[in-house]
Amino acid sequence: MQLTFPAQLALIAANAEKQRKTLEEVAVRFADSLGAGNLVHIYANGHSRVTVEELVVRMGALVGFHPLLCHGLANFTDVVGSDGLRINQAIEQVEGLGAKLLDEVCIAAGEPLIVVSATGQTQAAVDIALEWIRRYPDNPLICICSDIQSKESAPKHSSGKTLWHCAREARCGYLLDNGMPMGDLSVTYEGKHDTYKICPLSSVGALTLVHCLNELTIQILDARGIKHQVLRNMHLGGYGVNYDEWLADQRRRYAKALYRPDALPAIRK
Repeated sequence: MQLTFPAQLALIAANAEKQRKTLEEVAVRFADSLGAGNLVHIYANGHSRVTVEELVVRMGALVGFHPLLCHGLANFTDVVGSDGLRINQAIEQVEGLGAKLLDEVCIAAGEPLIVVSATGQTQAAVDIALEWIRRYPDNPLICICSDIQSKESAPKHSSGKTLWHCAREARCGYLLDNGMPMGDLSVTYEGKHDTYKICPLSSVGALTLVHCLNELTIQILDARGIKHQVLRNMHLGGYGVNYDEWLADQRRRYAKALYRPDALPAIRK
């Protein structure tokens, strides 16, 4: 037997290094918002929700990352039945949900939105990115997706756009490439009974990017003299746990997402 998938991880690492300048610029945007006691909002649908979880509630997580997840868009694990894959994939295609999600949160000046989609084509992801650009044109938009697929494949959204277009059209837009090949599957196995394409790279690539951003952001905050709450590991004896302090900080920040008198007025057309 042969094992070729680990070699793909070197490609993901090299892809992240290629984007160092963009990663540093985005980390500054994150530090600006988090250092002011505000939030970085993050949206995903489908399997991309794992990227949200990695930023929002995880050992090593920085406070201030705020999830915009909808159960119907992000819970694919039932697979079949009344909350199964077909239902959730149908919901992904409903346009206008981006506006409904943003109606539920208050946004401060300078707060970024991260939109994660493996392909950059999914209607729901494009929908919220377009709505963000309309409502908050001066706030950063960070799109994490496949550069090649979002640029070269046919759009699914009625606007004729993918996240590649959204990142280019936003006043303060960034596209971070998850490094996946066209179609995502990185390994081909020629078997006796079929040719099998396996091993998607999009999640590995997206997680690599957000951890690069975590590392860069905490360096910037520390250099600015800000002691930022980072969730510690509770499994290592003697290391100490800061759950109470971390959660208290999250509560303060999340409360602002529900109500803040200084929220930006949403521009609606």
